[in-house]
Amino acid sequence: MKRFLESSDLLETIQREAETVNQDARQLTADLSESQLNWKPAPDKWSIAECLDHLTLSCAGFRTYLTDAIARGRAKWPVNSPPQYRPTWMGGWLARQLIEPSRKLPAPKIFRPSVSRISNALDRFLEQQASFLDFTRQTSGLDYNKTRLRSPVTALIRYSLADALVITVVHEQRHLAQARRVRETAGFPH
Repeated sequence: MKRFLESSDLLETIQREAETVNQDARQLTADLSESQLNWKPAPDKWSIAECLDHLTLSCAGFRTYLTDAIARGRAKWPVNSPPQYRPTWMGGWLARQLIEPSRKLPAPKIFRPSVSRISNALDRFLEQQASFLDFTRQTSGLDYNKTRLRSPVTALIRYSLADALVITVVHEQRHLAQARRVRETAGFPH
């Protein structure tokens, strides 16, 4: 969280972190076959492909909410320079939950990966990342702290557009670490 809170340009930090996620995902999957990508360490554990599929579904689930929030923010809260990131109580809490790697968090039903064999997981993830980076660029010029959106999981949860961007990147980092652990698991097919 510290790197986001201390950033002089949150959007630049988000873009840099997202690009690092892209590079990490490419490196993690570079030499793997589809069988290796779909290998599960246990029936109740996710494969590398499922981790990527979950991230793709999660980010895609935000598309409409981000589009609407950006349009509202541009109309109501234009700014000439990037504001300092100030997390909302809910957004900051969610981001901190995701940062803690030992904290087990169940995936919301709408973001659970496919139960069947997943093809082209990396390509689909990177396409979704390109869309996310585009949303990040569109956020420039508006006060992303004042611009609010509701969670695609439940209408009861609301946080800032800035929180949504931070949560997305932290979530991606969490699941790439999970995918890396899958690859390092004893029994992973080589």
